[in-house]
Amino acid sequence: MPLIKSNVHTHTDFCDGSNSMQDMAEYAVNIGLETLGFSFHSFTEFDKSYCIRDYYGYIKEYYRVKNLFKDRLTVLNGVELDLYGERPSVCDFVIGSAHYIKKGTRHMAVDCSEDLFRDIAARGYSGDFMAMAKDYYSQYAMLPSVVNPDIYGHFDLITKYNSGGKYFDENSAQYLSYATSAIDALPDRAVVEVNLGRLFKGTGDIYPSEKLICMMREKGCRFMLSSDAHCRQALGYKFDETLTRLKKLGIKSVAAYVGATLAEIEI
Repeated sequence: MPLIKSNVHTHTDFCDGSNSMQDMAEYAVNIGLETLGFSFHSFTEFDKSYCIRDYYGYIKEYYRVKNLFKDRLTVLNGVELDLYGERPSVCDFVIGSAHYIKKGTRHMAVDCSEDLFRDIAARGYSGDFMAMAKDYYSQYAMLPSVVNPDIYGHFDLITKYNSGGKYFDENSAQYLSYATSAIDALPDRAVVEVNLGRLFKGTGDIYPSEKLICMMREKGCRFMLSSDAHCRQALGYKFDETLTRLKKLGIKSVAAYVGATLAEIEI
């Protein structure tokens, strides 16, 4: 049984996930989770390829599943609210994320395919990936004032395709200055997710990087384990192993929803 029995970054087939709410809830119970939060991608008029498609259908199904599992699992209704997305009227929690860089009137997705990522850098930045990272972090720094989320999502998403420093040096003073500016914009004791989505897919490491986690720790940020699950098998993936890594970085506790209450759990 995992020490952390909660995951609130969960996508279903109502947006870009592959499983139904009920499938996700059943799997969560089977692996020992006690709290499951659904977090559909907020609606973005400029990009309808991945976001919520049927909000009213989603809400109806949410309450059905919540009632179905009421004796086995706390089910929460949340949203992954993009910096440029539409906020729903009611939700239990908000994950704030930046999936796009806005340049002029154009929204450019940084978590698209790698080919499109390179194309954005070529067309928008003349191939200068570091300049692209600068713009990404300057816009991530807007999340506290624009979204004011409960949880900050995949902080360094701009590194999605940068394993091994393929496009820019994540250890350079220049890159770290851009990331630091976004860290400085976070509120006191901000809850930052340690996102395992890329780790599950086998395409890279956790978000944020260990270096950035240490910088956030010094600022006083708190951390929350997050599957960012787009399929049921991703739920709880390597939670215990990641806690071991966090302990080695000097993290002594993590934030997690216990039932509907955000709590601090010693590790």
